[in-house]
Amino acid sequence: MAQRATTPPGREHWLVQVVRAEVALLHGDADAAASRRLIPAIINRADFGFDGMQRAVEAALWAGQPEDAIRETRRALALFKAPDLTIFCGRLLAAGMRACADLAEQARARRDPPAVVAAAAAADSLVTWVERMGGAPFTDHPFVATIPAERATWDAERIRLTGPSDPEAWGSAVKAWQSLGWPHRAGYAWWRQAEALLDAGEPAAAAAGPLRAAAAAADGHAPLLAQIRAMAGRARIALLPPTEAAPARAAAKARPPYGLTGRELAVLRLLAAGRTNAQIGAELYISPKTAGVHVSNILRKLGVSGRVQAAAVAERAGLLRAGQP
Repeated sequence: MAQRATTPPGREHWLVQVVRAEVALLHGDADAAASRRLIPAIINRADFGFDGMQRAVEAALWAGQPEDAIRETRRALALFKAPDLTIFCGRLLAAGMRACADLAEQARARRDPPAVVAAAAAADSLVTWVERMGGAPFTDHPFVATIPAERATWDAERIRLTGPSDPEAWGSAVKAWQSLGWPHRAGYAWWRQAEALLDAGEPAAAAAGPLRAAAAAADGHAPLLAQIRAMAGRARIALLPPTEAAPARAAAKARPPYGLTGRELAVLRLLAAGRTNAQIGAELYISPKTAGVHVSNILRKLGVSGRVQAAAVAERAGLLRAGQP
């Protein structure tokens, strides 16, 4: 671990830097991953620089920078002038489509139609590139066992782009990655499947199985596990079986100041971030009316009359810090 953190990146050992960037990403160290991925990314040859560029796209995605991911995807694809090596591009293309879907979801949440159109246009450019290469990246090939799984992920991301996401499409991706023994890829697909179920209005119980499977598969992948835990918190899904969760519940019995419940604390943090009742409801998978009830209870417990005052009290009491229960 010390070597990973202290050895400076250098171009002379760029393959080592690619691997170390991957390790840094899995540990959730986005800055280290970004600094190391720049070395192989500047090698503008498909056979040498492509692997680093591909990981650059994924690092940008986990850092919450889909625009950068799309830009890196385009730069990598520009290295290919013929379909000869494009059988290895499925992972890159699926990541690029994920970036487009992320942008489209963000735009729909902001009610920004031009941004939705722009995300769709970026996705169309990827589809056009695949067609120009004769569909080679997603055509089964005896030398590339991952193509069916990459194709299933690409298809599920394209559906998510247009919304709503399809649980069955993500289920197909799960099966494909499981058959290859790639737990992190399967974990990502399980996470998206749980998200699709919740977004479709299914009860939390329906999403609990996929989300718990995602958590188990994501072991060792810090950014993915963080997203899974965040979703579990919003949907109030216990990731541990009841027998394992009991000690954790006992340790968490101490209430934060003002007697706020865990749910009220989650609402308070969103309230302090400026979310409306409708936005709070959407993020926590509850109705706006239920969100409003929580807000009223929070104001009463904090002894304030408005949201701005509630946010100020919460800040002074340290209730907005992630480490608080």
